[in-house]
Amino acid sequence: MAFRIQQPVRHPDVDRTGIVYFPRFYDFFHRALEDFFTREVGMQIWDVPEQLKVAFPVVHIETDFQTPLQHGDLVTIQVGVTKVSSHSVTLIYEVYRPGERDPAARSTIVLACIEVPGWKKTEIPENVRAAFERHRT
Repeated sequence: MAFRIQQPVRHPDVDRTGIVYFPRFYDFFHRALEDFFTREVGMQIWDVPEQLKVAFPVVHIETDFQTPLQHGDLVTIQVGVTKVSSHSVTLIYEVYRPGERDPAARSTIVLACIEVPGWKKTEIPENVRAAFERHRT
């Protein structure tokens, strides 16, 4: 089952036309990832490098935008996991407008697991792997 959060579209998220400026979607995705780590891994994402000695940088991203989001929308951001390897995880983010069945945007994002310091690939810690596996779709 996918992990979900809700958040409002705020004034700084929109451009002059009144719709969400496309880079802001990536902020929405990252907020969902932060909440995922807090709720599912049991630690703030900012504490991961210090406590687990790893980080999860984005190494690939692909996004399709279908429907504009507007100021005031309370959107649902869904995070699903399609693949977990020893050194990376592939996430599918979908953003839904209120009452809509089809996503307004869908993004595939691959995160690598790297050691901190050192910046070389390393194995995903078991507690993080287990959290990702629980949300595999």
